[in-house]
Amino acid sequence: MKISASQAQLLRQLNIKPLQSRSVFTPESIAQHNDLTSEHAKLLQPEDTILSRDIRKLLSETLISDWLLDPAGSDCAVAENGNLLITPVLTSLQNPKAKKQLWALLQQQLADDAD
Repeated sequence: MKISASQAQLLRQLNIKPLQSRSVFTPESIAQHNDLTSEHAKLLQPEDTILSRDIRKLLSETLISDWLLDPAGSDCAVAENGNLLITPVLTSLQNPKAKKQLWALLQQQLADDAD
């Protein structure tokens, strides 16, 4: 950020040091964040059920910090550098195939964290 001579003088008089901008505040990073936000806009937060509490308990033992439900999805996946778990809605997770896929994915995360 460029400042004028009068601005610099005022900052010196007030004993204020300008902050350096960090990459998180650059237009590119803001646009990237907006893309990620819009990409996950259709995803839902899980409701509080016994199954969701079990999953959250298991997630607390991994590096996964967030979990969202994809109403249109049928598979479980880890996104955003391993920090986000995306699963189908809870009723779909009652399906044995989906449940096995979720537990296999979480076991892999637990094994990766143990290394």
